[in-house]
Amino acid sequence: MKKRFLILLAALLFAAGCANGTAGGTEAVFVDPNAVRGGEYGTLYFEANGVRFGIYDETEQVLASLPREIADPYVEKSCAFESEDVIHFFEGFEITANEIDGTSRITGIRITSDLVSTPQGLTIGMREADAKAAFAALYEAGWNLVDGTAQLSVVIGDGVVKEIVYGVAPQGN
Repeated sequence: MKKRFLILLAALLFAAGCANGTAGGTEAVFVDPNAVRGGEYGTLYFEANGVRFGIYDETEQVLASLPREIADPYVEKSCAFESEDVIHFFEGFEITANEIDGTSRITGIRITSDLVSTPQGLTIGMREADAKAAFAALYEAGWNLVDGTAQLSVVIGDGVVKEIVYGVAPQGN
């Protein structure tokens, strides 16, 4: 029951962003289908269960390497892409995928609990000072770091990390 509530809450929050012309709080983006990272992640990649992946990786390859999803994927209209958003739920994180040039690609990774962390050690609920020490470049970029075609955004509230989201970098960055 708790998992279904969290899934519904995530969908409602995304829909609220969509109503404002945004996707998860960011502006809608144009995706260059030729901007596939091809395993060159720089500092912005995610790792779960020994599987390293990032923005624009092929969804099916990543899903085949991860443990079983904790809920059925959720499909909704996308605000930022011409295809539907397909959200895959795992213990501690979610993967959003969209079809780009005929291939399902990862367009978002959201950490949802303190069960997982970024490769730099960021996790939901950690103190802002600890997050700053763990990933100084992200702090210096105003908690919104762009590296190539990927973007990592962290929301701080009441002195702690509230949200960690990897997404597609806005065009022109």
